[in-house]
Amino acid sequence: MRPAWGLPSSSPFCLKLETWLRMEQIPYTAIALTKPPRSHTGKVPYILRADGSTVADSNVIISGIAEEFSIDPAHGASAEERARTHLILRTLEESLYFAAVWERWQQTEYWPTTREAIFGHLPPILRQLLAMTIRRKMLASLQGQGIARHDSARIAAIGQADLMALSSLLGERPYFHGDKPGLADASAYGTLANLLAFPHSTPLKRVVEQHDNLVDFCGRMKNAFWSEAASDGAPFRWFDSTPGHQE
Repeated sequence: MRPAWGLPSSSPFCLKLETWLRMEQIPYTAIALTKPPRSHTGKVPYILRADGSTVADSNVIISGIAEEFSIDPAHGASAEERARTHLILRTLEESLYFAAVWERWQQTEYWPTTREAIFGHLPPILRQLLAMTIRRKMLASLQGQGIARHDSARIAAIGQADLMALSSLLGERPYFHGDKPGLADASAYGTLANLLAFPHSTPLKRVVEQHDNLVDFCGRMKNAFWSEAASDGAPFRWFDSTPGHQE
């Protein structure tokens, strides 16, 4: 996905993967798509290997790279900490993600901003056609997953509960993984940074802003792994005072 809103990617999963690669100091080249993904899932992120094959799904990619480079993504964490990371990922990627997608893609007041960020670089006719097609698929996926079957108040409550739980789990720790960041932190940053950077005061963004530890966490991750200027030149406005269908 392309840079947007002062972030390297408007996709939580692409930003998660790139952050993890930086965390593990694994070199990579990010390529912004100009046509539909070549992955077998039809989704992003995916990696293109030298033999022309692709590997899709951020967790599958990370697992494969970790094995290839003999990396322990949990960095020696206990079984309890590994289980904690597993549950954090599930909260972020199987619950909160869909509430955020519903805000961006379903809500008429936010959809134009989403459309411009993802499709704005395309020629007008292609932009209109592709945006309409992909949006229809995204809305169908929200119905299939189930979150779009609720009313807006219930969806906001689901997202709020997830964010409050994440804030409680983080507490006063610098990272979800503890003193040093890990996979859970890469995923959390991909999601939370996208919520904060979105140019509208959405219900989910307001909840994040109400939890100082989540905002400070994003600032800490940005300073640690994205200290250079954002890819599109926009500032990370939402934490200036502190020391991104996907899968």
